[in-house]
Amino acid sequence: MKLSLPRTPRQKIIFSTSLTLVLTGALLAFVTLPSIREIKSLNEQIYAQRSELEKLYQKGQLLKQTLKEYEEIKPTTAALERIYIKRGEELNFITTLEAIANTNHLNQEIKLGTQDPKKLTNQLPIQLEINGSLPQFIHYLASLEALDYYLNIDTLRLNSASRNRARPNDQGNPETNLTALLLAAAYFRP
Repeated sequence: MKLSLPRTPRQKIIFSTSLTLVLTGALLAFVTLPSIREIKSLNEQIYAQRSELEKLYQKGQLLKQTLKEYEEIKPTTAALERIYIKRGEELNFITTLEAIANTNHLNQEIKLGTQDPKKLTNQLPIQLEINGSLPQFIHYLASLEALDYYLNIDTLRLNSASRNRARPNDQGNPETNLTALLLAAAYFRP
C-alpha cells in the first residue's frame, strides 16, 4: 500500500495540521501526562514532609518549654527534698521534736504509729502528748510550723486544769496547765 502525498495546497494544509495534532497528542500522552502525575506525586510527598516537619517543630517547642519550666522550678526541688523525712533518719526528726519541746519548756511524749503493711503509704503517724502552759504551747506550735519538715496535724485536743496558787493573796490570773494531744503525720520521700 502506497501513501499518496498531498498534491494540492488544501491537502497539504490538512495533512500538516493533522500531523501536527497527532504529534501534539502523542507528546501529551507520552510526555506531559506522566510529568503531571509525577508533579502531583512530588507535591503530595512535599506536603507529607511538611506536615511531619511541623509536628517535629511542635515537639521541639514543647520540649524547649518543658526544659524552661524545669529550670524555673529546679531551685524549689531542694526545698521539697527537705520537707520529707528520709527513710532510716526518723531519729533526726524525733530529736528535732524533742529539741522544740525543750526550747519551749514543755514536757512531751512521742509515740510513733505503725504503718499498715497492706497500705503502701509514705506516711509516718505521730502522737504527741504535751504538758505546759498556754504561752509555751503556742510557741511550740509556732516552732512546729517553722520546721522544714511537712507535718500535718489531724487532731488537736486541749485539756486544762488550774494550778494551785503558790501565794493565796495573788490577785493575778492563775497560770493554766495544759495537756495537749496532737495526732499528726509526717511524710517520707516517695
